[in-house]
Amino acid sequence: MNTLNLQLVNNPLQIAHAYYAALRKEVTEGNPWLTADEQRQLQSHYDVMMDAVHNPPELAAMIYSSRRAPAVRAIRESDNPIVFDAGCGYGSESFLFAALGAKVLAVDRSAEQIAIARKRQQYYENLFARPLAITFVNADLNRYTPQYTNLSLTWLASVLAAIPDQEGLLTRIHCATRDSGQIMITDMNLLNPLFLINEWRRRRRNLSASPEFARHANFAAMLRRKERTGARYFERADGTLVDDVQFFTTGTLSQLLRKVGFVPLRPAYSGWLPPRLYRPGFATVETAMNRVPVLRSLAYFYLVTGQKLPQ
Repeated sequence: MNTLNLQLVNNPLQIAHAYYAALRKEVTEGNPWLTADEQRQLQSHYDVMMDAVHNPPELAAMIYSSRRAPAVRAIRESDNPIVFDAGCGYGSESFLFAALGAKVLAVDRSAEQIAIARKRQQYYENLFARPLAITFVNADLNRYTPQYTNLSLTWLASVLAAIPDQEGLLTRIHCATRDSGQIMITDMNLLNPLFLINEWRRRRRNLSASPEFARHANFAAMLRRKERTGARYFERADGTLVDDVQFFTTGTLSQLLRKVGFVPLRPAYSGWLPPRLYRPGFATVETAMNRVPVLRSLAYFYLVTGQKLPQ
């Protein structure tokens, strides 16, 4: 295996892009420390990588890199970076953050995913030719309090929407964050027409699956985060759950961050082109759209950063 030294690269976007290439190789070609079943689980999680026909690799790499570059920059600019990867899943971003020199606390409620993440760590320690300072913890974020109290950065990627007590989690993170530390939250954007329509359709299909969901689900209230504290879950007849997740716009998320004590910074956006319309060379469109004040807020993904100001 060839080694990769991300600390020799200066541009955060290039760092994230180089890491994505290594991640894609592991997912598509295999990790020798995983069983065949574990590899299939990892590939299922990264279905975008496994379907290059409908998800052009150049587009996927561009979107991945633009969403992670702010976190890479924050780690590179921080003294003694300590990162909380909240909802780490299989640990992919934890390996990236640790490779940049951060001490990482990686937490997820899935014991199975945490077990696979621990096995994957050997692959990335070989790739980066050094130990990675990662503590993997199996815990429910809805009740978890970070065991470190000097966090420089918290990373929440496609996680907060599924948390029942969103304000409680963010409050605990704020208390554990050092002065001038940051929280970065990235997810699908409710203002994007494609995501909005697909989410509405998904909820309409679930109305018949759970009478309780049909009685309490309120799509308009979710959009405005009106009288909502977070995700809710309702039981189907077969015992499985229907989720009423609480997604955000950058506006409603910024309001929540202010409420718990963070100061929201200017949001970033990515993912303008539907994959089927993407053609090589369209990267310039992504850059151009992010400069148009109104249109940039309609992208498929957002990233909102909150900073804890010194008291």
